[in-house]
Amino acid sequence: MSENQIKQLINLSIQEDKVHQDITSKLTIPKNLVVSVNIVSKGNGILFGVNIVKKILKTIDKKIKIKIFKSDGKGIKKGNKIINLKGKGQSILKSERIILNFLGHLSGVASETKKLVNKTKKYKTKICCTRKTSPGMRHLQKLAVKAGGGFNNRYDLEQEIFIKDNHHLDKVKFRDKIIQVIKKNKNKKIINAEVDNLNQLKQIVDLKIDRILLDNFSILSLKKALKIIPKTIQTEASGNINPKNIIQYARTGVKRISLGYLTHSVKNFDFSLEF
Repeated sequence: MSENQIKQLINLSIQEDKVHQDITSKLTIPKNLVVSVNIVSKGNGILFGVNIVKKILKTIDKKIKIKIFKSDGKGIKKGNKIINLKGKGQSILKSERIILNFLGHLSGVASETKKLVNKTKKYKTKICCTRKTSPGMRHLQKLAVKAGGGFNNRYDLEQEIFIKDNHHLDKVKFRDKIIQVIKKNKNKKIINAEVDNLNQLKQIVDLKIDRILLDNFSILSLKKALKIIPKTIQTEASGNINPKNIIQYARTGVKRISLGYLTHSVKNFDFSLEF
């Protein structure tokens, strides 16, 4: 993500909240009142979003003084001071919701990723996110996953070839479609093929592909699948995997587990602005 794209995201957030038309702060806080406030953690987890918060604050009011106590990727505990802000009260109050939205969401992603990484650590499976991200937030969300010890699946449609069930809409046979893609892959992109059942899997395990995604496989079916996939092909499980059953999937020996909810449904991490 370029600096220009980050600026666009920040400006969109500022415009969306009509930050510079904060009528309540203008009516209740003296224009030149200077205050000192702390952003404080209200739970335990992994911090992420400090750098984007700093950029947001400097965009809204360059004169706000920022002191950072905890950096991105660090573990935090309930009651920890994360950032101290000193500046005009009006500027800080009109920034509050935007900075806490970014910090809370991204720290939530990092913290949940870390929980799953720790939970599955002994089985050495990689915890991965997907492209199920919020529009405009993909870069930051995927960085948050990395901060939590997770891994990124392909970033966009150009990075890797991922042949899913929807790519078999024509009458070309399943195996033949994969062979076609291998032959056309002039740029030597990573090829990932999705399979929905053991029958599809058996048709392609001898082909020169990099990864097979086993979609919505039961634990029993996944174990059977892993026995017939050669070690030259990386394995990935996805679909209906959650914190309650992830250990069962990790125990199978699958190399990667991808979960969309890491970026689209995690609980917001709670921070407060304390004067």
